[in-house]
Amino acid sequence: MTASRITILAWLVAVMGLLPLAPAHSQQLLAENFEESPADWAITPGRGSAQITTYADNSSLQLTRNAAAVRSVDLSGVSRIDIAASFAASGLEDDDHCLVEFSPDGQSWYEIGRVGDGQDDGFSLHPVSGSVDIQTTTDRGYIGVRVAGNADNDICWVDNIRVLARPSPGRLSKAIAEESFDLGSTPDQPFSTAAFDRPGNAMPPKNHFAGRLQSTGGAMAHFLLLKDDFDFAATSQSIRILPPFEIDLLQIGDELVPLVRTPIAGNHPDWEWIFTPGKVWDDPADKGMSRAVLPFALMERNANCIHNGLASFRFDSSGRISHFIYQIGSETCAYTQFDAWGAAPIIYVPQATAGSEDVVKAYQAEKEARLETRSIDSLPSDVAGMLGSEEEVAPDAMTAFGYIADNIHYAGGCETRYGSYLYCDSLVLPSYSWAKSLAAGIGAMRLEQLHPGAMQSLISEYVPACSAPRWRGVTFADALNMATGVYNSDGHEVDEQSAEMRSFFLADSHEEKIKTACTAFDRRQEPGQEFVYRTGDTYILGTAINAFLRKTTGDPDADYYDDLLTPIWRELGMSPLMMSIRRSYDSERQPFSGWGMTLVRNDIALVTSFLQRGGTINGKPVLDTNMLNAALQRDPQNRGLRAVIDGQRYQYGFWAWNAGTALGCKGDVWIPALSGYGGLSAALMPNGPVYYYVSDGGAFAWRKGAQASNRLHPFCE
Repeated sequence: MTASRITILAWLVAVMGLLPLAPAHSQQLLAENFEESPADWAITPGRGSAQITTYADNSSLQLTRNAAAVRSVDLSGVSRIDIAASFAASGLEDDDHCLVEFSPDGQSWYEIGRVGDGQDDGFSLHPVSGSVDIQTTTDRGYIGVRVAGNADNDICWVDNIRVLARPSPGRLSKAIAEESFDLGSTPDQPFSTAAFDRPGNAMPPKNHFAGRLQSTGGAMAHFLLLKDDFDFAATSQSIRILPPFEIDLLQIGDELVPLVRTPIAGNHPDWEWIFTPGKVWDDPADKGMSRAVLPFALMERNANCIHNGLASFRFDSSGRISHFIYQIGSETCAYTQFDAWGAAPIIYVPQATAGSEDVVKAYQAEKEARLETRSIDSLPSDVAGMLGSEEEVAPDAMTAFGYIADNIHYAGGCETRYGSYLYCDSLVLPSYSWAKSLAAGIGAMRLEQLHPGAMQSLISEYVPACSAPRWRGVTFADALNMATGVYNSDGHEVDEQSAEMRSFFLADSHEEKIKTACTAFDRRQEPGQEFVYRTGDTYILGTAINAFLRKTTGDPDADYYDDLLTPIWRELGMSPLMMSIRRSYDSERQPFSGWGMTLVRNDIALVTSFLQRGGTINGKPVLDTNMLNAALQRDPQNRGLRAVIDGQRYQYGFWAWNAGTALGCKGDVWIPALSGYGGLSAALMPNGPVYYYVSDGGAFAWRKGAQASNRLHPFCE
């Protein structure tokens, strides 16, 4: 450590006595997004500067040259912490870096993460994170952020700094005690996910589950809030309450399969259940009963956040059943994160399962359609480390990632805060704006193939709410390209994050949503000229396609998602999750189109492979070839509209990035991609492979994934 560095930190720590300690909130010790003046931070500009700056309604702390900032956190009773932050950078060269660091005493500093040269486009946020074991008895620690630069144009913007206290891994129980099942008792600490795994002495189940499982729901026994950007927990206690459920389950061999695997709507103001296939086994300790583990998710009502959990219970064929032991320890949700665990009484009603033979056949067909799955570690080590790289996606933000090539799915781990999820094939993933590609994009391509010229139809002729002059001349294709010319601001996501769009997202009914999407924005220019990101345009398109189908087919109940897309999903062998999309909560049940799908990781592999082979099933194209080729950058004369930066395009619901310079190629190399809110990326390489990840830390970088693919399957000269 340099003398100048010690001097800066010594001064900063010296003044920390003037600043209040940050009180612990559940397990969250610090959450700083710089939306207000950073009064709790001691800042020294050094030879540079420090100030709050705002871009697209988001504030961050800008540090230049060698500026630094430090604040204290309360570590009373804490033995382990996770630290995370996000940096954008500009002007970094050679050994210039943006750094986040930790000190237990204000004297010794330890690097948590850095961003350097090559990650400094001035726009992209790069997450960094790390864990620290607190080995002293100190009740305070220090978080520091700084620029290690030597020029005024060395700039770092830091945002989303989080410090979370974690239970020590050694203290987590790896087994669920008998009294937990029988009496519903729950330990103060959560379980290791190993507690939901088959033990080494497990035997095939002697009992058979077929019937209905019921719960009245109730308050979560333990609820630890980790992140709450919109103050949901502060304004409503219902976030801490489990909804009731009533589900039918069928045991197929040693697997426990829910008959309904799509979101289960109810009256709960916050949550809807999703249940996915689990496992059943016999354990000698269970005294004649069989043990079941059932993966589940809580999906945010009227939204797309997913909070994944595991549940366990014991049962026998007569209907005897234990308590339902549950735990939530992971999510894909950028703004609300929590841990929860407890026990709840349940009722088992054994009964014949209607259509059980069809359920068995469908589940077996789904499993047979899965791509061969291998560990990502089976790839060469120098390449495997580039996929899911911590330099691009913070580990605590990663839900799942993988690489698909030659009909093999190389899958990374699916980690939770308490160990591996164990049932990765059942892990529920959200689509967020991947739906703009999968629901709107593929749906439009299917429509155009069945009804040539449909995409040149006018929005105003099919959506009455959009009949005003501002929508004159806007086509279905313009809406799909988010180039309607109807917007209030062309700043990136300024409209998307506006009060008008918040009303749109929160509205329950189709009438409210379509009214806002059509009337809250003004005509600024002719359609087809400029890309302006607005999910409302994609919703309008879904509404228009439904109206087109109803008029063209004469079927008043025609629905583009059910009629155009689910037949494709079934042919591809996708999971039941893909047969559903978020819809308005009224009789219209309008598909959201631009967000709201759920899927498992094999669904990602199947649908991207389908796109890469030209949208064919059994060798027959089922999508409009011209649209697909344009979307996937296979038509050099039609790259699409500039999207935010010069090296990026948007076409028919798909993004594209010119990776030529970043990969060291001789010329342009345009790579199409799906992108979703919070940190979802799926890059479709020009020669067939796919790299994807699902995360929620705000990262969208996948250069290393493209580099890895180019090493394995070269596409760059």
